[in-house]
Amino acid sequence: MCCIIHCQKSKKMKKAFIFSLLFVIVLAVSAIAEPTVQYEIKKIRQHDLLVTFLWKVTVVSDKIHDACDLRISFKDDRGREIYLVRETLKIKVGSNAFGGHEICNSEVWERITKSVATLDCIF
Repeated sequence: MCCIIHCQKSKKMKKAFIFSLLFVIVLAVSAIAEPTVQYEIKKIRQHDLLVTFLWKVTVVSDKIHDACDLRISFKDDRGREIYLVRETLKIKVGSNAFGGHEICNSEVWERITKSVATLDCIF
């Protein structure tokens, strides 16, 4: 009789332990969720030597970040970075919008085949 009660308690403890472990894993995954980034690049003016372009970034986050490094990397056909826009952003909960203007060399602009935006949040 004592063994049966002990086995039933042991099974309940195992179930409770597994449930608790799964709960902690779900919390840990949601805590390390990174903000999502969407971006747009638009050429405004092109002259013989220079190109002026506009960049817009929308960041959606479920928590506050005091210092995030935004990098918009422009690459050539070989995948080499040939131009970089870099900003430090303060992110609040919800949707955040940022933007700016940049000027780059026309030769560089003509070689750009791809752009990639990344956000590295330290805190």
